[in-house]
Amino acid sequence: MKKYFNMVLACAFVSLFFGHFALARELQGPKMFLEELKFDFGEVKEGAVVSHTFRVLNQGDQPLEIRKVKPG
Repeated sequence: MKKYFNMVLACAFVSLFFGHFALARELQGPKMFLEELKFDFGEVKEGAVVSHTFRVLNQGDQPLEIRKVKPG
């Protein structure tokens, strides 16, 4: 009887634990996508001003907030 109870308890635990993953949905929220990750200006003369625009897309289902940018 005790073996039967332990087996039922173990099966219930396993089904609850792994069942949660089966029901889990894909994470929602903002998802940033960059068409290009880097840009090479090539050879630039000293003192010249150069610029480039990176296109940032939000492929998520909530607003994307860009709070900090670090040039690298």
